[in-house]
Amino acid sequence: MNFDLTDEQKLILSVVDETCQKIRPIEDRFYLERRFNDQVLPIFKEAHLLGFPISRSYGEGQGADALTYALVLERVGREGTGIRTFFSGHVSLGQSTLQKWGSEEQKQRYLPRTTSGELIMAFGLTEPTAGSDPASMKTSFEERGGSYYLNGQKAWISNGSIADLIVVFAYPKGKSEGMCAFLVETEAEGFSAEPIKNKLGLPTSDTGLLYFNDCRVSRDNMLGPPGKGLSVAYTALMSGRLSVAAGSVGVLQDCLDEAVKYARERVQHKKKIGKHQLIQREIAKISLDLESSRLMTYKAASLKVKSDESPDNYELRAEADWWIAQAKYYAANASFWAADRAVQIFGANGFSFENRPARHLADTRACRIYEGTDQILEQKIAIKLLGSEFEAFS
Repeated sequence: MNFDLTDEQKLILSVVDETCQKIRPIEDRFYLERRFNDQVLPIFKEAHLLGFPISRSYGEGQGADALTYALVLERVGREGTGIRTFFSGHVSLGQSTLQKWGSEEQKQRYLPRTTSGELIMAFGLTEPTAGSDPASMKTSFEERGGSYYLNGQKAWISNGSIADLIVVFAYPKGKSEGMCAFLVETEAEGFSAEPIKNKLGLPTSDTGLLYFNDCRVSRDNMLGPPGKGLSVAYTALMSGRLSVAAGSVGVLQDCLDEAVKYARERVQHKKKIGKHQLIQREIAKISLDLESSRLMTYKAASLKVKSDESPDNYELRAEADWWIAQAKYYAANASFWAADRAVQIFGANGFSFENRPARHLADTRACRIYEGTDQILEQKIAIKLLGSEFEAFS
């Protein structure tokens, strides 16, 4: 692997860094106020940073490959998992899924408006009783008079109550197979949403409950072939998991920066705590986890680049999928434990949301749940080695 950044990547990251510096004090304030950060969209919109992996054919798309996009999300992740979650919902799960599976008419109709920030996207798969098991999904659709009508509920949807366009999954009414994906405009009759409150973390990120009550969807808004909704979902989750991994690397970097800075300044027992070997051990562990997570994520992203370039190579796609699962699992857990170690280094001060480690500790707990829980990813990683006959749910 070549770890040198291209001139284009350096330019992109310089713009992202400048934008992140603008958003940091606002995110700090909104986090302490425990409210949704509604300034993320306008600030990143002004910088034209809302369509990295989308083709330049569609509005303000940047045409970036998966590795470049991962580098961007790593930088964004340093500002907090809430901000990165917005990008995962809008770009990784929303835009990228539309670009891969949408008809040319759908892409021309929606992608320019999403890359400009006119429309916000979300991804509606999870339900109150269907998380890791999409087969138990209850949202259904039926065709009447040339339109589709959806009924059901979705839960824990990132950007759910602020989105304008959502990728929604449903089964034909009365069936548990033949899942389909739809592009649902949230202004549609029969659609409603509300934000989920009292979350453990991610107060600056919107998480919504979605309701479909005979929600009318145009016949032109089925995404992908009929009955291929599960395939749409699985490819979307590859992008989503890679974004979680990349953002988690950013969290690790910020935890390391905060821990080192504090250890150099804090004095106890008449010397800076950075001189204590037990503090040094914790900093060393964060650094080792950071570099391990970064290398694993970059390899996963590089494999996805190759897979994207050879979409008919299913063996390569499976290899990329496996590495992405490993990167997401490792980096998500590493970021959570790095935040915990940073809190410990800060001592009592680490127990306050006034300091960044506490926020990372609360927020990264979600990274071990969404886009594939620890347990599901552990099984996915092991089955690749053991063989499909060892699948737990077969």
